[in-house]
Amino acid sequence: MKTYKLTTQPYKGTNDYYPKDMYKRNILFDIWKETAIEFGYEEYDTPLLEEADLYRAKSGEELANTQLYNFTDKGGREVAIRPEMTPSLARMVAARINELPKPIRWFNIGKYYRYEKPQRGRTREFFQLNIDILGLETINAEVEIFQFINRVMEKLKAPKESWCIYMNNRYLMDYFFNEVLNVSDDLKPKLSRAIDNYTKLEAKDFKEYLKDFGMDKKQVDSLLKFLKSTSSDLAQLAKVNKGAKDLSEILAKCDALGITNVQFKPYIMRGIAYYTGTVIELFDVGSKDNPRALFGGGRYDDLLTIFNKPTIPAFGLGWGNITTENFIETYNLFPTYKSSTQVYVTLGDIGQLEGSSLVALALRKRGVKVEQQLKVSNLARQIEYASKKGIPYVLFVNDAQIEIKNLEKGTQKRVSIDEIVKIV
Repeated sequence: MKTYKLTTQPYKGTNDYYPKDMYKRNILFDIWKETAIEFGYEEYDTPLLEEADLYRAKSGEELANTQLYNFTDKGGREVAIRPEMTPSLARMVAARINELPKPIRWFNIGKYYRYEKPQRGRTREFFQLNIDILGLETINAEVEIFQFINRVMEKLKAPKESWCIYMNNRYLMDYFFNEVLNVSDDLKPKLSRAIDNYTKLEAKDFKEYLKDFGMDKKQVDSLLKFLKSTSSDLAQLAKVNKGAKDLSEILAKCDALGITNVQFKPYIMRGIAYYTGTVIELFDVGSKDNPRALFGGGRYDDLLTIFNKPTIPAFGLGWGNITTENFIETYNLFPTYKSSTQVYVTLGDIGQLEGSSLVALALRKRGVKVEQQLKVSNLARQIEYASKKGIPYVLFVNDAQIEIKNLEKGTQKRVSIDEIVKIV
């Protein structure tokens, strides 16, 4: 028989989630879900496997060629484990484009895989909230998503000064590339990647980086000046470009709604190939512990064209759990872990098992979360077990008598089923 050398560690770039980890994850997921529903969004889901060509068609070279987990199945079809949701969302919408009432407000919290180099904020397996609004061509779609973001950050109790949404617009960058820099089409993807690294390089290194592309001094100086533009510079740009006009209007609407954590940053590019207008990323601006964006998103009005369907305006984001949990931990925003179990029913004698089970059943029917001891053991050890798990109350059942012990206070008294419900 073949022997296997097995490890207790999970596959590189993935995580095991023990109960305390799940407690934290569920806090975030619950906030995402309840807030999405508050805004009128409906939950959906897609298969974990898709045709690999779905991602090659529109997701960009880096994702499709280097990050995709793809293989040939037993039927000879090349499939991929989903690395993102938007192409699958587009497929679903394209399949029933005439049946779905517009605008479409959908959300999903799902698992994704990308073959990347694991590091802080980036793993090969991750969960992500996807929230999208389709069928609304105005910037009111962006503004609604910004309201959603603001509400989630409020529920997380994130300090106002700790986070900011940075935004740019693809139409503005197209204008700058074409009308100001006058660069060739084949240079634009390289230049976009260079701009995406603007904040990661020293000024001298960035200049040399640009010169390697064949850009002259005038072009380099123009680009460096533009990359230092702020929200106050948008008014002039808005006179000549729709993208700048959209950004100005978004800022004005957000300000009117009290959402002040939004800024124009011309170096926000987003690497996904299907974005067409506004692009956004949210950053931790209160510490240096989380340099990676918590999430990214944007407008993708043309995505349905890969299915030979008419264009439909769309805006959305993908909000990852790993980067967000790092942010929450940085600001100590997670509450202390506690067991969801409220009552632990002990067992001192096997003859009491039936009576203990009936008490546990009666409590569960009344909405109390109960864990029951099923094997006779030392009562002190049972109490120690409940204490280690953070269960606040312990019950002792002896025939028709029930006693409850408050582990925090150390008090104990005889009670009825109804009294237990009131206590816990």
